[in-house]
Amino acid sequence: MKLPIINHPLDLVIKGTTHHVTCTDLFDGGYGYYFDALFPKATQRKFSEGEQCGMPELGEQCLADFASYPQRDHQTVRFFIPKWS
Repeated sequence: MKLPIINHPLDLVIKGTTHHVTCTDLFDGGYGYYFDALFPKATQRKFSEGEQCGMPELGEQCLADFASYPQRDHQTVRFFIPKWS
Protein backbone atom coordinates (compact mmCIF):
# COMPACT_ATOMS: atom_id res chain seq x y z
CA MET A 1 0.00 0.00 0.00
CA LYS A 2 1.24 3.47 -0.87
CA LEU A 3 0.87 6.28 1.67
CA PRO A 4 0.47 10.04 1.23
CA ILE A 5 3.71 12.04 1.26
CA ILE A 6 3.99 15.01 3.61
CA ASN A 7 3.90 18.42 1.86
CA HIS A 8 2.82 16.89 -1.46
CA PRO A 9 -0.50 17.35 -3.27
CA LEU A 10 -3.08 14.57 -3.18
CA ASP A 11 -6.45 14.11 -4.87
CA LEU A 12 -9.37 12.96 -2.72
CA VAL A 13 -12.57 11.81 -4.39
CA ILE A 14 -15.56 12.62 -2.19
CA LYS A 15 -19.03 11.72 -3.46
CA GLY A 16 -17.79 11.81 -7.06
CA THR A 17 -16.02 15.18 -6.77
CA THR A 18 -12.24 15.45 -6.83
CA HIS A 19 -10.67 17.75 -4.23
CA HIS A 20 -7.02 18.79 -4.45
CA VAL A 21 -5.45 18.83 -0.97
CA THR A 22 -1.98 18.87 0.57
CA CYS A 23 -0.87 16.23 3.06
CA THR A 24 0.49 18.08 6.12
CA ASP A 25 1.06 15.19 8.55
CA LEU A 26 1.18 11.38 8.53
CA PHE A 27 1.52 9.00 11.47
CA ASP A 28 0.95 5.36 12.41
CA GLY A 29 -2.16 4.88 14.52
CA GLY A 30 -1.75 1.16 15.26
CA TYR A 31 -4.48 -0.36 13.08
CA GLY A 32 -3.82 2.11 10.30
CA TYR A 33 -2.38 5.45 9.33
CA TYR A 34 -3.74 8.91 10.03
CA PHE A 35 -2.99 11.80 7.74
CA ASP A 36 -3.96 15.45 7.82
CA ALA A 37 -5.20 17.00 4.59
CA LEU A 38 -5.18 20.76 4.09
CA PHE A 39 -8.08 21.86 1.88
CA PRO A 40 -8.05 25.19 -0.01
CA LYS A 41 -9.82 28.09 1.70
CA ALA A 42 -12.48 28.13 -1.03
CA THR A 43 -13.60 24.59 -0.10
CA GLN A 44 -16.53 24.72 2.30
CA ARG A 45 -16.85 20.97 2.85
CA LYS A 46 -18.17 19.64 6.17
CA PHE A 47 -17.45 16.01 6.98
CA SER A 48 -19.49 13.72 9.17
CA GLU A 49 -18.54 10.61 11.13
CA GLY A 50 -18.08 7.54 8.95
CA GLU A 51 -17.73 9.48 5.70
CA GLN A 52 -15.23 7.98 3.26
CA CYS A 53 -13.20 9.27 0.35
CA GLY A 54 -11.27 7.56 -2.41
CA MET A 55 -7.60 8.16 -3.13
CA PRO A 56 -6.95 6.94 -6.68
CA GLU A 57 -3.27 7.99 -6.57
CA LEU A 58 -2.62 5.54 -3.72
CA GLY A 59 -4.54 2.62 -5.18
CA GLU A 60 -7.79 2.02 -6.97
CA GLN A 61 -9.48 0.51 -3.90
CA CYS A 62 -7.80 2.77 -1.31
CA LEU A 63 -10.37 4.45 0.93
CA ALA A 64 -9.83 6.84 3.82
CA ASP A 65 -12.34 7.46 6.62
CA PHE A 66 -12.98 10.90 8.10
CA ALA A 67 -11.49 10.95 11.61
CA SER A 68 -11.64 14.52 12.98
CA TYR A 69 -10.82 18.17 12.60
CA PRO A 70 -7.46 18.49 14.43
CA GLN A 71 -7.60 22.31 14.21
CA ARG A 72 -10.42 24.79 14.65
CA ASP A 73 -10.24 26.25 11.14
CA HIS A 74 -12.00 23.34 9.35
CA GLN A 75 -9.44 23.58 6.53
CA THR A 76 -7.36 20.76 7.99
CA VAL A 77 -9.12 17.41 8.09
CA ARG A 78 -7.74 14.18 9.58
CA PHE A 79 -8.40 10.91 7.75
CA PHE A 80 -7.68 7.28 8.66
CA ILE A 81 -6.44 4.60 6.25
CA PRO A 82 -6.76 1.03 7.64
CA LYS A 83 -3.63 -1.08 7.19
CA TRP A 84 -5.61 -3.82 5.46
CA SER A 85 -6.69 -1.54 2.55
